Amino acid sequence: MKSLFALLLLSYISISLTACSDGAKDALPAENAVDVRILNWGPKETKVHTGFSVQSNGNSALWFEQRGIPHAGAAEVWLDKTVLLGAVITPNVGGSAEVPPALIAKPGKYPVYLILKPQNQRVDLGTFEVLP
Repeated sequence: MKSLFALLLLSYISISLTACSDGAKDALPAENAVDVRILNWGPKETKVHTGFSVQSNGNSALWFEQRGIPHAGAAEVWLDKTVLLGAVITPNVGGSAEVPPALIAKPGKYPVYLILKPQNQRVDLGTFEVLP
């Protein structure tokens, strides 16, 4: 019985150590990862100070189609280093988020991505370009 316990313990330790790598401390454990697929999103560009899908409050709006987000509060939408407020997400369908005018005031290419909560898993939509 003691040898069986020792064998099981050593097997567990061996498997645990095998799973470690240089980036393991920053990696999301596989059992917590959420399988989210982005099917489409847009718009993918605009010109400086040119709104798109303009809302009644003056903000623009990005949209995306997705599968895998389990509930509305499970994700944040980000443009570069700014979380976009006014996000509306329908589970396993899609979503949208407001882009304030200040974020389209300067030319550049900016990543658009989701942060899934509570895992802090990043899901990239693509790159949004603000043209001169």
